[in-house]
Amino acid sequence: MDEQGTDHGQAPVEKKKGKGPLIGIVIAAVLVVGAGAAGAVMGPKFFAKPVPTQKAAAGEAEPEDDKPSGDDKPAEDDKAPDDAEGDEQKVEHKAGSSEVKEVTNLSPIVVDTRSMDGQVRHLKIALSIEHPDSMKESEFKAYVPRAREAAIWYLRTHDFEELSSPKNFDKLRKDLNDSIINAVGRKRARRVLITDFVAQ
Repeated sequence: MDEQGTDHGQAPVEKKKGKGPLIGIVIAAVLVVGAGAAGAVMGPKFFAKPVPTQKAAAGEAEPEDDKPSGDDKPAEDDKAPDDAEGDEQKVEHKAGSSEVKEVTNLSPIVVDTRSMDGQVRHLKIALSIEHPDSMKESEFKAYVPRAREAAIWYLRTHDFEELSSPKNFDKLRKDLNDSIINAVGRKRARRVLITDFVAQ
């Protein structure tokens, strides 16, 4: 009996061991099927989230579309005033240097100046005044004394070395130009030229 009981006890154990892997396989299959079903149900929700990122990417791309095209050219419009002013100045400068209609030549001006060693030195200068288009040479004759007086005043208030030094010539030309134009007015004088200069 004991041997038979032992045989009957081992048989169910072997059957249980055989059912264990089968149950595991069934559970795994159920899990796989369940995961597939969950993926089918929940998948669209998870895949729907990247859409905002695509919109965001599209939103990032939109500023590029908003960037001015070659036809709009707002950047050029922003620079247009400065460029236009520069172009106008260039045009005026070219027109002023190439088209001279009315000029008044002043008689040579001779002034006595003192050098650093105390000696009296002579300086002779000849000036020409270019007029705007609206001013005639005949109309400017009444303002010639003002122009000469402004030039003489400037020359008499500077030392001989300062006036005769080559490195100061640009300053001399600019200062005489400003002094004479301020004396007669810009509507009567556009530019003052030094046509002769002698320092003795």
